Amino acid sequence: MNSTDAVKNFFGLVKMPFSKLIGVNELYRSSSFQEACARLQIGLENEDVVLLSGAVGSGKSNVLRYFTHNLDSNAYRSIYIAADSFKIGEIAKRALTALNVEVPYNGSAALRKLQQTIIKINREKAIKPLLIVDEIQELPTSTLVSLKNLLNYNMDSEIYLFLILCGQNSIYEKLRLPPQLEALSRRIRIRYALRPLSVEETGHYISHQMKVCGVEQSVFSDDSKAAIFQHSKGTISEINAICFELLIYATAQSKQIIEPSMLEVILQNRRGVPQHHE
Repeated sequence: MNSTDAVKNFFGLVKMPFSKLIGVNELYRSSSFQEACARLQIGLENEDVVLLSGAVGSGKSNVLRYFTHNLDSNAYRSIYIAADSFKIGEIAKRALTALNVEVPYNGSAALRKLQQTIIKINREKAIKPLLIVDEIQELPTSTLVSLKNLLNYNMDSEIYLFLILCGQNSIYEKLRLPPQLEALSRRIRIRYALRPLSVEETGHYISHQMKVCGVEQSVFSDDSKAAIFQHSKGTISEINAICFELLIYATAQSKQIIEPSMLEVILQNRRGVPQHHE
């Protein structure tokens, strides 16, 4: 039996919580998660660009997964690009690849072809593409400036593309600085920064993760949930990492209930402090 099976069997789990195995419709929807989705929906219906931001590990990818998964596939087509120091031509090439369109070698030609493809998809198939560009703080200023070129159709009177820009909170500073980004910044009328989970939401999140993986009873004590919040500050990726380790440790110690003292052991292990067992 491998270690994962040992944890699952010990607690009666059908799959491992706090991992990527959680289905998109099983995701915990905090108040901030729901607000982010509502802003994206308003943007989709009324605008051509929205900015979603958040700290590292705040759950931006989960919001995007949930939002795109629940769209009508007959009306929308999602394209996801994880940004790097790309020129606009590289973004266009990746978008064309996602749309299964032949990609020109030249970046300018790729951009023109993407614009033509977007018009064609709208007019012939009545499908609006959603272009999600993640980690946009990695993009050069020149590329951010050029993103606006993807939004102008029929003398800027038609919305043929919905652009979701997603990145860390530092992007607001980047958008404020160079004057050449003023036009793009003005265009982004809907902006939303994801909040960390509250202490109450952290407790609900931990219980929710266990429940969707098959365990109804309380495994994490209320005190341990509060301690996990204090350490993680409500950052989802940190909560996941801590709780995952706690389940493994509790299994090894044959403990059905996770208490704050066990969290201390986990945190000391992370800091490389050797443990002294009785």
